[in-house]
Amino acid sequence: MGKFFVYLKRRPLAFASLVFLFVFYLVMIFAEFIAPYAPVTAFPGMTYHPPNIRFAGGAFRAQEARAVNTITWKYVRVRGAYTAITFLAKGAPYRLWGVIPMERRLFGTGSGGEEAYPVFLLGADHLGRDLFSRIVYGSRISLTIGFIATAISLALAVLFGGLAGYSGGFADWAVMRAAEFFMLVPGLYLILFLRSILSSSMDSGKSYMLITLILSVVGWPGTARTIRGLVHAIKREEFVMNAQLEMIPSPVIIVRHIIPQIASLLIVSIALSVPGFILTETTLSYLGLGIVDPAVSWGSLIKRDISTLSNLKNFPWLLNPVWCLIGVTLAFNFLGDALRDFYDPYSVIFPRAGMPRRVRKKEKSSRVKKSPAEKLPGGGDRHA
Repeated sequence: MGKFFVYLKRRPLAFASLVFLFVFYLVMIFAEFIAPYAPVTAFPGMTYHPPNIRFAGGAFRAQEARAVNTITWKYVRVRGAYTAITFLAKGAPYRLWGVIPMERRLFGTGSGGEEAYPVFLLGADHLGRDLFSRIVYGSRISLTIGFIATAISLALAVLFGGLAGYSGGFADWAVMRAAEFFMLVPGLYLILFLRSILSSSMDSGKSYMLITLILSVVGWPGTARTIRGLVHAIKREEFVMNAQLEMIPSPVIIVRHIIPQIASLLIVSIALSVPGFILTETTLSYLGLGIVDPAVSWGSLIKRDISTLSNLKNFPWLLNPVWCLIGVTLAFNFLGDALRDFYDPYSVIFPRAGMPRRVRKKEKSSRVKKSPAEKLPGGGDRHA
């Protein structure tokens, strides 16, 4: 992995994606501290309030606005009416990670938080709730469900795929037929069917666990088939056969000799599977089969806020959860592409193939300039 970070310096898009994901997950971890308000905090009379952060007087301030039409919720800014935005502002009490009691937040207005004019960094929704705070809190479900579902799905794929490839015989036949059954039905339709036949009156915690399990059960067959093929080939290598002749137990052979050989595939599978699970959870929440109130995810934000095209036209900031979702998905894909290229055996045998074109061209021209015809001691040309 140390070599991978060196390799990332030649892949600026993948490096930027890694930094982007690091920032997003850091925000997710400290959501209570970074979000100025709780996700359920509503400000009456501020429905669809536009973003109001301004840079005035050498500092960031929240500009007040008044609704002149409560049917279309058209706002006008009040000239000269600003509320100072302070960092480490005191707000409503909360518990960081549910354990540490705190009152300070990253930024806010005044010392009373909700008593002063609120700051809407990304605007407000149809109930006057701060959209930025809801996106920050929603990232906890949308981002973690991808990793947890990927981890469970990958564990099932390694277990069943490894068992089928190493044991062969009836175990191989049974696992492959089960995998083909799950792959026969389109994944999204199967997820919708499994979710719809279960209770729709579950609370947020049960819905989260249920969706994670459904995504994991549906997502393992493709990776299991790939792992089965790799294990089936690796078990015929000499080092594995030597271990078998030494009477080393099969679980030890799998853990110590076979799994390290497919570690690169597992790493790439994680990077490429996470965005797929995130998008699937978003689809379920958008269709009303996912996360329900009072919990919030990016999919539920899209469902509740983007109800009509007129909403998008009049309140374009409601699309911000969509941009976050697209950004995270593209970042994971760019990073996964870099991991796949880095672990590609071709790039190991021919390391120059992974170098950017401009670098290869520059080095080629430098070799031409630094390789003049060698001269003989008498001044003649050796190639003459």
